[in-house]
Amino acid sequence: MKHLALVLALAPAVLFGQLRTGLDMLMASDFAMLKHKRLALIANSTSVSSTGESSIVLFQKHRLDLRLVFAPEHGFQIRDEAGKKISDSKLPSGLKVISLYGKTKQPTPEMLADIDAIVFDIQDIGTRCYTYISTMHLAMQAAEESQKEFIVLDRPNPIAPIQADGMMLDTAFRSFVGQVPVPFIHSLTIGELATLIKHEELPTLKLTVVKMENYSPEKFADEYAAWKQSFVPPSPNIQSVNTMILYPATVLLEGTAISEGRGTDWPFEQIGAPFVDGKTLKAALGAQSGVEVEAVSFTPIAQQGKSASPKFEGKRCGGVRFRIVEREKVKPFELAVSLLFALHKLYPKQIGFKNDFFDKLAGTNQLREMILQGESPDAILNAAKKSNAAFEQKQYQYRLYRAPQ
Repeated sequence: MKHLALVLALAPAVLFGQLRTGLDMLMASDFAMLKHKRLALIANSTSVSSTGESSIVLFQKHRLDLRLVFAPEHGFQIRDEAGKKISDSKLPSGLKVISLYGKTKQPTPEMLADIDAIVFDIQDIGTRCYTYISTMHLAMQAAEESQKEFIVLDRPNPIAPIQADGMMLDTAFRSFVGQVPVPFIHSLTIGELATLIKHEELPTLKLTVVKMENYSPEKFADEYAAWKQSFVPPSPNIQSVNTMILYPATVLLEGTAISEGRGTDWPFEQIGAPFVDGKTLKAALGAQSGVEVEAVSFTPIAQQGKSASPKFEGKRCGGVRFRIVEREKVKPFELAVSLLFALHKLYPKQIGFKNDFFDKLAGTNQLREMILQGESPDAILNAAKKSNAAFEQKQYQYRLYRAPQ
């Protein structure tokens, strides 16, 4: 027993310590690096410590000179559905909240005139088209142009064990749903993404990443007790890590005439349309790695703050629902390709690609064109692997934590 006690006493903290986010680490240092700086904070309701305290409350409690708050898509309180423009507002303390999803998507030089540093503290979900990282990218550009420091308080990539996959961003299709030059599923934390952006696009930016402690990219975020306890859903239709895992498999359907499940209890976990037969689609999909495919029917309805006008509102839809049975085996992009291939094969005249928006979501026109040309899923997956081969080689220089084996 004495020997065991000695081993436990000498064991590194990483084996037994709880996850501490960038905000937690900053708090542990008594916010030393932020003192005597005029600050702007990009945040929302996900910006909380492991004890559930808001970063804004903590900044004010420690008497930091916080002058402005910027909020991304969905608003500071995360009460607005995707795509809804957000107006500026004020917090009960009187602090102004400037929307970066309204009149502008990027801080202006005038907004930053009396600011020394921009702090970014928002929970991402690991897929390129999710716009929080687009907000970070544009804010980093603004910081470099205005010669302001940019500080990222790092947080877990909730789906980090799912390795980078999907087609690389083709900059000809760069948009607000595809800003950062990474594969569709990028496997990086926001701090690692910021490091990549600086080195590849913004060399003169003064960037500081406040790293996490006891973080492993081999864990899903809800495997950390502290993260799970303080979890705030990052958007109205993303309520769990399982939804985050399936999101890159189904979000591309936003660029088609197929429902991605908005207006139901299972957004991004079930899909369909009035013209889809669930059993036929299930058979066409066959076995999928890590998920069980179930034929379903559903009727989308308007949901305040989640989907005011979902596709096929009030109409009965046939489709399928994906239930995760083995997380470690799920391959979301492979599932996305299988789904698009099957839907196009079964319903070529009804799938209804919205070419411009689909290509922006996908970050390329190659995926849509290969589907329309009847290329096999294997051919499409090989093309995706080829497109992100360079990223596979260089990603490790941007990783701040132990890379997946």
